Amino acid sequence: MARRREMQIDKGDPLIPILNLVCMLIPLLLYGAVFVKFKVLDVKPPRIVSVGNEPDTESLQLKVFVTDQGFHIKVNPQFRKAWMADESGTPDIPRKDDGFDFEALQQKIRELKNEHRTEQSILIGAEDDVAYEVIIKTMDFTRGTPEYPLFPDVRLTRSTV
Repeated sequence: MARRREMQIDKGDPLIPILNLVCMLIPLLLYGAVFVKFKVLDVKPPRIVSVGNEPDTESLQLKVFVTDQGFHIKVNPQFRKAWMADESGTPDIPRKDDGFDFEALQQKIRELKNEHRTEQSILIGAEDDVAYEVIIKTMDFTRGTPEYPLFPDVRLTRSTV
């Protein structure tokens, strides 16, 4: 009669294949890490100030207040523009049906910047119910671009119109 032969299975350590894989992955990951480049972006965080009675000087004293109705733009009275709303409370740039008109805001800010090229600071205020994203977009649109900076020195305030 034929006997069945039993195969002997090597019951070695089952961690050896995993250790081999880890030993091969470590040099591969270290080699790939050389190609990772970091970029440092220089950002000036906005300062928080309170609005007070500033003396009338030759500076523009640009202030943008964001309300649920739109943007209110205030400047030194001697630099006031015809498109700026009077003290009736209506916004200079009213809110559109689909949201705030950031392009119109940037256009008006550019107009002010063209006449006051040396000015760098802007004061931005918002009502309590204005969304954080709206404040950030307002800061971005009033700062301008690296090619054409508008007012890069942004200060925030709690006060509104």
